[in-house]
Formats: sequence, C-alpha cells, structure tokens
Amino acid sequence: MTHTPTEQANIDAIYRFMEAEAVQDWDTVYQFIAPDCVNYSPTGVVRGHEEMHRFDAAMFAGLQSWRRTILDIVADGDAVVFRWRAEARLRPSGKQAVWEALSWVRMKDGQIIEGWQYFDSAEVRRQMAAPKEEGSR
Repeated sequence: MTHTPTEQANIDAIYRFMEAEAVQDWDTVYQFIAPDCVNYSPTGVVRGHEEMHRFDAAMFAGLQSWRRTILDIVADGDAVVFRWRAEARLRPSGKQAVWEALSWVRMKDGQIIEGWQYFDSAEVRRQMAAPKEEGSR
C-alpha cells in the first residue's frame, strides 16, 4: 500500500510516539500530542496535556515495564488506524499482562489531535488485578 507523503509522515510519527512511550521519554511523547488533544477510551475521556500527564503518571506508576507493538497500521488523509499489542509488567508483583487493541487517531501537523482507543477493558483489569490470597474468595 502506498501513502501520500503526509500520510506516511503521520504513520512515522505514530511509530516514534510509541518508541518514546516505551522508554517513558515524556518530552518526546508530548511532542506528538497536540496540547488540546482529546482521547476517548473504555477507561474514560482525557483532555489536554495536563489531564494526560496525570493519567500517564497514574498508569505508569504501577508498571515495571510497558511496550506497545504495532501489528497493522494504515493512514487515510489525517486519519491513522492501527492495531497494537500491549505488554505490561506490573509493579511490585512482576505479573505480566498482554492484550490487543485498536486506535483511530486524527493528526494535524505531525501531532495527534483526537484519538479513540478500543480494547476489552474487563480483560485488561482481570489481567492487571492483584493475585488473590490463598483462602480468600
């Protein structure tokens, strides 16, 4: 599949965004997110950099490691759609959680301005739950 130069630049931006996210290089991550970006997901709506910083701080505080791998990606105009796999190792247990998701984002000038994340939030919560103590129900 071929893409226009702008579509290819948007795809490349998503890859660079996810590489920076994996190493928690937040300065670089937020270069790819517009200050007034809105993100919709099963966990709620996050608006703008300030809310995103709080969301990321809370999420990553409970993780030893995090990596998203793009499985498929396509761009059409300002839209980029990608299917990805997340692998997270939880702190302090070291338990691993793995799930797949789909993201649809709108881009402008190399930044995400709006995004929708689709994943099975119940499955993610199940995998990330602390192990039950023996004898408890």
